[in-house]
Amino acid sequence: MSERKVNGGDVVIRITDGADDILLVCQVEHTFDRSRDSVDAGSKCGPDTIPGDTPTFEISGTAQVLLGDTDESVFNGKLSEAKLDELFRNKTVFPWTMGPASGVPVPGDVTYSGDGFLTNLSTTYSNNEVATFDFTISVKGDYTHDIEPETP
Repeated sequence: MSERKVNGGDVVIRITDGADDILLVCQVEHTFDRSRDSVDAGSKCGPDTIPGDTPTFEISGTAQVLLGDTDESVFNGKLSEAKLDELFRNKTVFPWTMGPASGVPVPGDVTYSGDGFLTNLSTTYSNNEVATFDFTISVKGDYTHDIEPETP
């Protein structure tokens, strides 16, 4: 059994739009945040806490704004900020995947997937810098967590 460190640039987010699995364009960074409230279960026997029933799962990140030369919001297999704006405004729930940039996992790679919707989309246009947007995808329900098995 061997081990390896994961290069953050090798893990990307894809969104499924119809039949197309589309790369979220020019990702700079992203975070998959899993949190759960704790419940105060203290009694006369002493302090205690237990895990709450409802977890929260969110994917947040930053990507560069990329424009095409047409009015299409998806081009060259990449999802633009304009398409995310459409999904945000329409309150669209969409399938998402976070996994290897190649799209083909090798043994040990972890792939997360589920359904979600955008709860934040913020675009920044700074002088002398590439425009970027921050996004938050709230996971609807649970998600799957798959580890690519070792090949015999």
